[in-house]
Amino acid sequence: MNRVRSPKEIAFLILLAQTATGVLVAMLFFYFESIESARSSFIGSAIAVLTSLHLLSVLLDKREKKPKSIVNTLYLLEAFKFVLTALLFVVAIILLKAIFFPLIIGYSVAIFIYWLSLLIT
Repeated sequence: MNRVRSPKEIAFLILLAQTATGVLVAMLFFYFESIESARSSFIGSAIAVLTSLHLLSVLLDKREKKPKSIVNTLYLLEAFKFVLTALLFVVAIILLKAIFFPLIIGYSVAIFIYWLSLLIT
């Protein structure tokens, strides 16, 4: 029997799927490459999860909003998500010394899971 999931439950499952996939990809990098590659891959997926978490937390706000306000909020959130992602990549590469290829693969896989989850739900 299919039950209707709440928006919070769907958001939690999306974040869980992103995190689990990020851990899996990091484990693959660890097995085939090195601990540094696995760490970089996990950082990349963590960037995707953190930006998704921020977006979903704002979208699930309980306050009443008009449709135009919702659309404007989505545009602003996507712009902020883009800036936040770029900032986190800079931090990961410069401060955390992440390796670029595993970093971008971890991020790409987690973002793919995010969009795939949105299509499935």
